[in-house]
Amino acid sequence: MPDSLRIAVAGVGRMGQAVQECALSRGHTIVARFDQSNPVTGDSLGCSPDVIIDFTQPNIAISHITRYCIAGIPAVIGTTGWYDRLSEVEELVRSHQSGVLYSPNYSMGIQILVRALDGLGKLLDQLPEFDVVVQELHHSAKLDSPSGTAIRLAEHLVQGLQRKHKWGDSSAPNDPYQLDVVTARIGHVFGQHRIIMDGPADHIVLEHTAKDRGGFALGAVRAAEWIQGRTGFFTLEDMLAEWLATPS
Repeated sequence: MPDSLRIAVAGVGRMGQAVQECALSRGHTIVARFDQSNPVTGDSLGCSPDVIIDFTQPNIAISHITRYCIAGIPAVIGTTGWYDRLSEVEELVRSHQSGVLYSPNYSMGIQILVRALDGLGKLLDQLPEFDVVVQELHHSAKLDSPSGTAIRLAEHLVQGLQRKHKWGDSSAPNDPYQLDVVTARIGHVFGQHRIIMDGPADHIVLEHTAKDRGGFALGAVRAAEWIQGRTGFFTLEDMLAEWLATPS
């Protein structure tokens, strides 16, 4: 178990609560909880946490990351819906020599699914009778659609599939060069992602279903432990790559 950290949590909804519970169970201390009644400001960051874990809203993500960088506090960002500004944030992190790690999904199960897709594109290119689609379900309160995880899966597939040049929603007329991403928001689903492959004689589904928020929280806390002493703009894949490179 790593040394105890002083952790601040931005976003005290259900995900924030799960992060707090996980951090405490791993011997860390929660020194601040930020929400609408106690927003992230230069003054409120005076509690000097070792790291901050942020699961808030897309419309405030950039302002939060800016404040973390200015304050020199390493940050783990679970908020999605701001990735159109990645280059801006990367420059911000570089100019302040800060440490920021972001991921659309902190579940280790999703990371296993992503790696299961490695090489799949080359194989499917040799099997043109199979088509493929990404399908995702989330709870009705989730704001971004498709989810960051669905986008990550789609981009991974398009990168490896020569016959798919782009991804997009399925509302447009059928485009053989597009990988369709089908989304739905319903009830209280934590998150379900499927890679569906269909051919004339076979139907194949690779599926990840989150049982609760605990898996996401554990991944975020592990990321907070990993980023200590590091500067740079990281993804969860950087952490996993180091794990894989470390002799067992």
